[in-house]
Amino acid sequence: QGEVLTAFSVDQLLYNETLDDWRTHDGVDIAAAEGDAVLAACAGTVSSITDDPLMGTTVVLEHGNGYQTTYANLQQTPPVAQGDSVTAGQIIGTVGTTASAESAQGPHLHFSVTKDGDAVDPDTYLND
Repeated sequence: QGEVLTAFSVDQLLYNETLDDWRTHDGVDIAAAEGDAVLAACAGTVSSITDDPLMGTTVVLEHGNGYQTTYANLQQTPPVAQGDSVTAGQIIGTVGTTASAESAQGPHLHFSVTKDGDAVDPDTYLND
């Protein structure tokens, strides 16, 4: 796991250098080189692959019990498709620079976790 560039913050506004404003941050931005493999945090099903106007190429995994993980700022055309089952540690994409809302940070992975639709701190799960 790389250095955290931007921490999880839904209770406090953080300055977004790219957009020159203050906003909440529903995930963590992890430093990585462009093209680095992005691995599924745990087993699940690909619920969507989108080209988000702010967050770039985004893969969302459904894990059951109300949990979802989101992987954004990926290179275009991930090696998975909607409906695919994935295992923990499986490559689901590669780090890119597609997130226009976070372009000042350069290549990195934007990773977030939700439980029943509410953002939760990914650090709780990454460092168990």
